[in-house]
Amino acid sequence: MKTKLLLAGCIALLSFTSIAQNIQDKKINYSYIQFPAKPLKSGTEVYSVTVQQDFDQRNQDSLEWHEEQVKLAKERRELAMNAWNEQKKVVDRSYYAAMAEWEKQVAAGNTAAAKPGDPVYGQCPCEPDPPKPFLTNDIDADNVIGRIEIPGFTKGEGGATISLAFQGFDKGATTEKKSTSGDYVYTIKYKHPVKVKITDKGGAVVYDMIHPATSGFKSYTSQKFKSSYEFKLWWMDNESTFWEQRQKDVIGSIVSGINGMLSNDFGYPTKSKVAEIYTAKDKDHDYTDLLEAFQNVQDGLLQLASDRNKSAALNYFGNAVSQYQTILNESNTSDKKARVNKKVTSAVYCNIAECFLWMDDFSQAELFLNKAANLGIGKYKRHGNSLKPFIADQKKRFIANQ
Repeated sequence: MKTKLLLAGCIALLSFTSIAQNIQDKKINYSYIQFPAKPLKSGTEVYSVTVQQDFDQRNQDSLEWHEEQVKLAKERRELAMNAWNEQKKVVDRSYYAAMAEWEKQVAAGNTAAAKPGDPVYGQCPCEPDPPKPFLTNDIDADNVIGRIEIPGFTKGEGGATISLAFQGFDKGATTEKKSTSGDYVYTIKYKHPVKVKITDKGGAVVYDMIHPATSGFKSYTSQKFKSSYEFKLWWMDNESTFWEQRQKDVIGSIVSGINGMLSNDFGYPTKSKVAEIYTAKDKDHDYTDLLEAFQNVQDGLLQLASDRNKSAALNYFGNAVSQYQTILNESNTSDKKARVNKKVTSAVYCNIAECFLWMDDFSQAELFLNKAANLGIGKYKRHGNSLKPFIADQKKRFIANQ
């Protein structure tokens, strides 16, 4: 009995393995042109960039405030010094009088007379000047303008305008953390908000806000220090150069963040993606038609980056769908030995969904992914779940560009 069960198990395993090997996953690396989520007015092909330093007045106000504080500190020092000098005169007068009396007594032969102590003036007032204000460095406007890009557009006048208004560099909190090994590490926060205003070719404002990537604080993590005072010593020598470097570094981060927004919302960037297309192979069946359909899908995917209208790719996808529909005429999901069994049917459904996605028929793409999922094979359920968010995003972009 055990031998029969073992034999039956082996036969079942061999059968499962044969079926599992029936489907071949083919990965296709391709590029496509992503459409904007918030397209600019039709006919907009060029853009220009301007840079403003909205922090100039803040810098000026800080300098004027510092100048006034230095003046007030000087006046306070003079008043305090005058008062100290007057007090010194009183102390000196008392000391001189006491010394004069002591010298008289000594001259009269009173050698036991106690000599007065030295005068005590108290600490000389010395109020330091207030620290110099922290100023935002000037922005290299030409450098920033040269690095701002909208994929699919060229720079020039008469199109969209992008205004970048730098609000000023702000220092944040510095926090100390002591590790279990006794080392001290410091997190230093900073930010440089930038207001972005975008006007389309017709003059309509399509974006006007502080760019989110610049509104929050960024963090710099220091090296390790053996004590908090070691950090203080390092800070005395490096504070100025530290903030100089942060101001330089943050510009690159700002440009990168703004370019990402421009690309996603308004541009036509060329993106890279990997598609998973299925074919089949089995000694008992001929799947030449699946390979031919795969070739059409592959050719279509590789043509997507050729032009925005996808004209070169659509014929390939249409041919592939027709081929797959013909293959599905043989579908027999209840017969594992059928040429187009449940697994092949599920795989073909996923392939058709990929084609309909790029043919902008998103409802059909979702329908065929649901058909694949309803057949209950986990692999194709997961395939659909991973593809559906991309379909939803492509659908939103397609609608926005109508």
